[in-house]
Amino acid sequence: MNGPTSAQQGIIAASASLTFGFIRGIHSSFGVFFVALLETFGWSRGVTAGVFSVSLVVDAILSPIVGKLIDRFGPRTVVAAGGILMAAGFFLCSQVNSLWQLYFYFGFVAALGFSAMGMVPHVVLVSEWFSSRRGLGLGVVYGAVGVGILILVPLIQRMISVWGWPRAFQILAAVVLFFLVPVVWATYRRGPFHLSGSRTAASAPDAEWSVNLALRSLQFWGVFVSRVVGATGTTVIITHQVAHVVDVGYDALFAASIFGFVGLVSALGRVAFGFIADIVTKTTAYALNVACAAIGVAALMLTKDSSQTWLLYLYVIFFGIAFGSRAIILSAISADIFSGRGFGAIFGLSAVSVGIGSALGSWLGGVFHDTTGNYLLSFGLALTLLVLSHVLVWFTGLESVRRFDRRLWPAQRPN
Repeated sequence: MNGPTSAQQGIIAASASLTFGFIRGIHSSFGVFFVALLETFGWSRGVTAGVFSVSLVVDAILSPIVGKLIDRFGPRTVVAAGGILMAAGFFLCSQVNSLWQLYFYFGFVAALGFSAMGMVPHVVLVSEWFSSRRGLGLGVVYGAVGVGILILVPLIQRMISVWGWPRAFQILAAVVLFFLVPVVWATYRRGPFHLSGSRTAASAPDAEWSVNLALRSLQFWGVFVSRVVGATGTTVIITHQVAHVVDVGYDALFAASIFGFVGLVSALGRVAFGFIADIVTKTTAYALNVACAAIGVAALMLTKDSSQTWLLYLYVIFFGIAFGSRAIILSAISADIFSGRGFGAIFGLSAVSVGIGSALGSWLGGVFHDTTGNYLLSFGLALTLLVLSHVLVWFTGLESVRRFDRRLWPAQRPN
């Protein structure tokens, strides 16, 4: 099998970074549209914010289906179709005049596009083009998310201020349809590692993972549960960090800027940890990542009043550099184990864990705060769950676990 050239890998990394960064940047801009819609229609905050929750649920449910479609039709067709659906959803959002329409157009139609253009197809695409430098490839693409958020959120706010939210939706629809979709169609291709499945768990040279086989393996569930607890711990912090900083006495604008700086630092961290995962073992890279996150969370927990700004800087640096890059390492681990014809469907099923963890984290952080009156227990839970996610990654990488999974293979071989 001929390997890809550096130029081919560069084109894939560039186009995937552009597309994924743009899509995630738009997704993160819902808060800007949220404010504008409230001002226009006067709907309740809880019900209106539920639109975004529905979008996340739809994305989680669709992930296995998107993965299966990628295995059959390839990333180019699926992502391009997702762009058409997203553009349609955005244009319909510009015509909204009732709440049910917003739920259907954004929470369902646009969400179909978000899922088809989201994490699952891009992890599969990068994994098919990068093998020895898979962590770095994923790091570059994931790193574009921070840049996309940094650029698009204020830009969309500016468009809303100048032209109004309906025209902003229409502009985004046009950019996706007439720019991103052609870029995807022109550059996304099946990679040379598409048919080269992992041999680490197989005892036969012709063995290949299937969805049924993966669901019976300890390695799949080790990664899955690690994603659940890691996403839960991370979402506790991300959802409630601003509220905690305001509670201890900081100005709301300064508190909000903390999240912006975390996003910016995370863009650098994703590339850095992608590189680190390639030069050391991925288990070691994950341990280093969790250690950085733990220092950041501890600094946030120790911040008691507005005289301790240095602790917030410590939080921004250490939690920021770890934020988001755990997903890169786990995606690379999944690709190392399960790459092959069925990887899209397998990874799509694994990605459901992120939705489960994110929903739990936001809720649990609020529940523990309401019970105790502060975020100490919530952030302690987050810290515990992040450490547990590393324990599960370590468990997944044990040779005894691999040996156990090898026992599944003889039943899959033809007689």
